[in-house]
Amino acid sequence: MDTVQNRRARLREWIDLKCDGSQARFVSLTGINQGELSGLLKSKSFGEKKARALEAQAGMPRMFLDQLETPRSAADLGPAIQTPLRPVVVLGEEDEVPDDVIAIPRYTVRASAGYGAPVLDVDVKGTPNFCRAAWAQRNGYKPGQLFSIVTIGDSMEPTIPEGASLIVHRQEEIVNGKIHIICRGNECFVKRLYKQLDGSVLIHSDNEKLYKDMEARPGDPDVLHVVGLVVSMSANL
Repeated sequence: MDTVQNRRARLREWIDLKCDGSQARFVSLTGINQGELSGLLKSKSFGEKKARALEAQAGMPRMFLDQLETPRSAADLGPAIQTPLRPVVVLGEEDEVPDDVIAIPRYTVRASAGYGAPVLDVDVKGTPNFCRAAWAQRNGYKPGQLFSIVTIGDSMEPTIPEGASLIVHRQEEIVNGKIHIICRGNECFVKRLYKQLDGSVLIHSDNEKLYKDMEARPGDPDVLHVVGLVVSMSANL
């Protein structure tokens, strides 16, 4: 039996012993797409990266799918999955992004969360982030308008710590009271925006003790340009 055939056999055994033979239960517990699972059990490419990622998704012991010995019972496989697991997305030359996942380009431009930083030329060759297509659709975000950046500075702490990865929906419209990526002159910022009755925009920093509010008025030499709305954040704990 070659390596790929062995992985398919081990996957079937896991489903038989841990999920009572139910592919639907395996899907519900791991979040894997049913079509992808069917393909892995039949004819879909089943390479090294995919095998390791699937083991992580399903709570399998590492390298389980490459074992040659057939387990005798469910106990031989370790503890059963008790709660749904988040799918792990691993991209390689032989892997494809699942249909229900959106790859979000990461820009090398670093928006400032302090006093500002030069706006650099955008380069979309960075490592992408990922999000669920259902999440984007539910919130009205257009996949082609999503991008990610990394912040520097502390002006938005504690809401946004320095080094946080932000997912941004590219749009010029201000959502009052929400956090946006903005540019003024040759500087780029992460700030909370408030539209004022006189047409001006209050630019607020959540770190109020160290940073004062700024204001952008119509006709100012440094025109306020709204790049996008910050819709998600990830940061180290």
